[in-house]
Amino acid sequence: MLGPVILNGPCKTPSIEFQVQGLVQAPPDPASFKTDGWIAFYLTVFNEGTFDGQGQKAWTINNCAANPHNCRMPPISLRFNFVNNTTIRDITSLNSKNFRINIFQSNDLTLKNLNILAPGDSANIDGIHIGDSARIHITDIVIATGDDCISIGPGTRNVNVTRVICGPGHDISVGSLGMYKGEAEVNGVFVRNNTFVNTQNGVRIKTWPSSPVGIASDIVFEDLILNNVFNPIILDQGYCPHLKCTKHNPSLVKLSNIKIYKIRGTSLSQLAVVIGCSRGAPCENVKIGNINLKYNGIEGPAQSTCSNVKPILFSLQIPPCINI
Repeated sequence: MLGPVILNGPCKTPSIEFQVQGLVQAPPDPASFKTDGWIAFYLTVFNEGTFDGQGQKAWTINNCAANPHNCRMPPISLRFNFVNNTTIRDITSLNSKNFRINIFQSNDLTLKNLNILAPGDSANIDGIHIGDSARIHITDIVIATGDDCISIGPGTRNVNVTRVICGPGHDISVGSLGMYKGEAEVNGVFVRNNTFVNTQNGVRIKTWPSSPVGIASDIVFEDLILNNVFNPIILDQGYCPHLKCTKHNPSLVKLSNIKIYKIRGTSLSQLAVVIGCSRGAPCENVKIGNINLKYNGIEGPAQSTCSNVKPILFSLQIPPCINI
């Protein structure tokens, strides 16, 4: 049993390795935490072991998604803040009270051979969240959660996500973006060779309506398998969960240089592809090709819509993109 702890430097040796050779458990009661994290690393190389956040009690009282301004967020299991040139490997994160792994202002990190696990009804729990960081490599990871498997926030640059199995969960997403003024640009997100099983979405970009000016560019979703996914491909520039925003004005986050290629599998909704760009900042240079998504329903074939964009279409298009 381990309470909240911060592992901080500076350290004289250039290389630190933490081995977790067993099961480390958090106190089950969220009231035991006075900070927003359980274990915060400012330096580390990890291997072996399991971190059990014992989040079941926290999920039942976590209403922050629906009521963000009048709640106390439960702690994030593993924080990596200002960590550079580090590998995090061969660990398991179970049942976190909040986000499982949060990466902030870190560079040149590799996360590999991880199991990040919680049931699909765990409340508002992202598997891996990245913000204000660069050159992050995520590979060979299994994520089951109640929210985004991986979420990529403002200020993130050069992220590679490969060989991830996501499900249950929401998706691998860029965003949400545009909530705050002055958010740093997102650039260079490469999501390739991943599998989604029984998720709410597949790949998604989401920006808030009535947002300040922002930029997200050079995003690639490629070579993905989606099995029984409700919204396989969704670009939503009117993202407004729980109706906690105003839609009077369009999003001003500019999306450009986006490639969606070699996506196949099955959709649980007839509308399998939604490219919903902003009328205030229409998307530019969106390439869509080799799409083969089949609808598992009786209403007819799968459908696709595109708005406020002139997509560059090539190769197979099932379903075809229809401008609205």
